[in-house]
Amino acid sequence: MPLDGPRLDLTGMPHGLCAQAVQITRQSKDGTAVIVLEGGIRLRTHEVLLSPLQPPATIDLAPVSGLTRPGDRSFVLGSTRHGWSAIQQRFGSRAWDTAVELTRAGAVTLLCHVVADLALGPPIRWYRTDAAARLAEDHSSSRTDTRQSLRDQLQSALDSLKMHQLNHNSSHRADVTDDDLAALGRALHHELRKSAPAPKRSLILAAITHDLCEGIVHLNARAFSQSHTGNTKTWDGARAIAHSAGIPPSVPTAIGLRRSSLIGLGGAITARLGRQSFPFSLFEEPVLLAAEQPGLRCQLDGARLVIVENLQAAQTLCTTYRQASGTRDIGVVYSGGMPSPAVLRHIATLAEHAQHTVIGPDADLGGVRIATAIHDALPTQSRARSVICDAGATDHTPQPRWPSDSCTWEGLRAALHGPVSELAQSCLSRGYPVEQEAAIVHSINAHL
Repeated sequence: MPLDGPRLDLTGMPHGLCAQAVQITRQSKDGTAVIVLEGGIRLRTHEVLLSPLQPPATIDLAPVSGLTRPGDRSFVLGSTRHGWSAIQQRFGSRAWDTAVELTRAGAVTLLCHVVADLALGPPIRWYRTDAAARLAEDHSSSRTDTRQSLRDQLQSALDSLKMHQLNHNSSHRADVTDDDLAALGRALHHELRKSAPAPKRSLILAAITHDLCEGIVHLNARAFSQSHTGNTKTWDGARAIAHSAGIPPSVPTAIGLRRSSLIGLGGAITARLGRQSFPFSLFEEPVLLAAEQPGLRCQLDGARLVIVENLQAAQTLCTTYRQASGTRDIGVVYSGGMPSPAVLRHIATLAEHAQHTVIGPDADLGGVRIATAIHDALPTQSRARSVICDAGATDHTPQPRWPSDSCTWEGLRAALHGPVSELAQSCLSRGYPVEQEAAIVHSINAHL
């Protein structure tokens, strides 16, 4: 870090900071640093270092509003200096405000130009302070301890699962198959191999495994979160996280993380409850209903049925079908992601009376599993009248490829022997997901 000299009173200074002129030094014969005067007579005033007027006793990065993304804290603490272009690339339009807040916090000193009339000029770079370097060491040590703790918990869960598999004939639920347990083991092993296991995902996977092995069943997802974290909302998205890790839906369901029992209905479908009828052709968009509502019956009023997992796509389809005269005989079902048994029963009833059924999932592992569940729930004669769309076969924007070590590859390869093998093979060939609304809508309409 450059040597700072006397303070300068500059215009345009941020509140709470002071500016000290940066000096050039040379080493004297006795080894001490000597300031090199400009023209041999005056101190340099072209650049200044900004620092707090009152340095804080300890560094607290929590109030720094710009540190919002994963890795922001490591960016600040992990390097002794950053040039302004790198800082702008990291924080974008918030770069200057973030740099000023970090300077006030005592984490960095900010090097800036001085422009005409002794005004503060544009920033050049920042330097990490000694106090921030010590905080970085503490942070690194704490992070190492956390990672080891996560690995220990994942390994413990993996050991419990192996023991559970050895005794599976007498202990595990009938709706959790050997393949499901193997997929759970792969997810645990995948997370364990990472150099930095994701904290929340690791803890949720370990908790699901232990609960499954011990036969614990929770009332719902919030009860699961309360049991393990003391808060009902901390792990609110546990089922989605398990799904993204490649765990089959039957595993979280077995411990009480149940699938949604909401079904979205639109277009040429009527719901009947007792003596009342609700024709959804009157509505612009799909209407969500409790699929387990006692006495709820669904009737297809047209010849064609579309089943979709993407809500935006379902909304678009309902709106366009309602407006076009040639498509008013189409019923639309929004499955709400992986459909529950109650949702599947309603889908089967509607498909039984359809001359043609189009299943339009996202083109990814989740979509393959959803399409498989829907296909398997259809009556035998309805399967022969159904088609499964591939959104990736239409015009779309390519996405980043799945990581080479992602569980997605193995999950898709396992689906090559199932009823949705063509979609699974297409996903493998592309190597990335297609879940864009327009692509899904176009692929569905191409099969009507």
